[in-house]
Amino acid sequence: MPELLYLDTARLGRMSPGAAAAHRDFVALAGDEGGGLYFDRFLADGFRDCPDSFPTRYPGLANWRGVGGLKADLRGLAGCDPDSPLLLASRSMALMRFAARLLFHPCRNVLTTDLDWPPYKAILAAEADAAARTLTEVPLREGVLSGRLTPAELIDVVCDRFAQAGCDGLYLTAVNNLGVRFPVEQVLRRLEATHTVRIVVVDGAQEFCHVPRSLRVDSCDLYLAGAHKWLRGFHPLGMAFYGRRQSRGRVRTVLSHGLRSGEIDDPLLRFTARLESGTGEQVSETVNLTPLFSTNGALADAGNSAGAWPTRMRNLEAAAATLLGVGWEPRLAAREFRSGILLVRAERPKIQAADSDSLRAALREAGVAATTYPGGLVRLSMPSDSWQPAELDHLRRAFKSLA
Repeated sequence: MPELLYLDTARLGRMSPGAAAAHRDFVALAGDEGGGLYFDRFLADGFRDCPDSFPTRYPGLANWRGVGGLKADLRGLAGCDPDSPLLLASRSMALMRFAARLLFHPCRNVLTTDLDWPPYKAILAAEADAAARTLTEVPLREGVLSGRLTPAELIDVVCDRFAQAGCDGLYLTAVNNLGVRFPVEQVLRRLEATHTVRIVVVDGAQEFCHVPRSLRVDSCDLYLAGAHKWLRGFHPLGMAFYGRRQSRGRVRTVLSHGLRSGEIDDPLLRFTARLESGTGEQVSETVNLTPLFSTNGALADAGNSAGAWPTRMRNLEAAAATLLGVGWEPRLAAREFRSGILLVRAERPKIQAADSDSLRAALREAGVAATTYPGGLVRLSMPSDSWQPAELDHLRRAFKSLA
């Protein structure tokens, strides 16, 4: 019988074994070496110029090849060109502010949807106001979650609104926090065939290492992701992958201006850029390097993340069937919109009226870690391994006890 079903990966992944080993050995290395000579060499190039005993003493760090190696592995995982620039930051919000500045640098009207994460949408709205530009939102969420909107209809609605509002920029979420998978590639192909689309930013935080790549990163101008969710690096690490080659000069210009002005302020972003370039620029503050090593360790466990997709889809259907009839209603969108995130809503008004923190605590007491929302809504992230009968029984009993 499992003591805890961890189904909260869409919020924060449980640290992978490789990430945990890298974290432990990084702590040991930091304790032994501090900021000494060998630590600096290891940080830049791995164990190449360190004593021969280091790989044996710190095996969890054996695959560390410096920041450049980490970026190369992340680019490979994302399907990027080997020479595609990649930004690493300790705060995803800093990268989102950069993305908002990039969008409204040339665009007069940026189209978004109500499927986007609200804190990111607030950053976009603030930048639109500051630049005296327009943000146009398309309402899609209820239509998708209720099953009333098909993928073809969604594409028509989005493209028609883009044309009617005179938009010239796009901010889209590949998979949103409620698990809705958005047909980004199809929308882009349709719009670019008939309209000028100056800048495209895609939020891939819930897509990266979760669902098969349905979007080529080089289809957009900037692709945002993170290492602490489905990659399971645990320690927050934001990533911004450059996409289309023709826009890279503009992206670099906006980034350079933001760094010089202090509008883009992230110490890890500055540090990794300096370390990779080999420049002698001084760092103005102490930087937390832990996310670099936990992410590097998680990469060893990542393998082919798309290979888990069929299992997650089978797990989603099995979990929905398990919770049906025990006081919870699974909310299943059309198959094309589904991801490895299942939403269930409480049927009893008393549970719907409960605050989300109390519901989350009650689920944890029953042995299930999940994210909860107002109105009795619970988000469950499907595991990458097939359910065991005991796990489904545990899930059913936990939710039945609350209902």
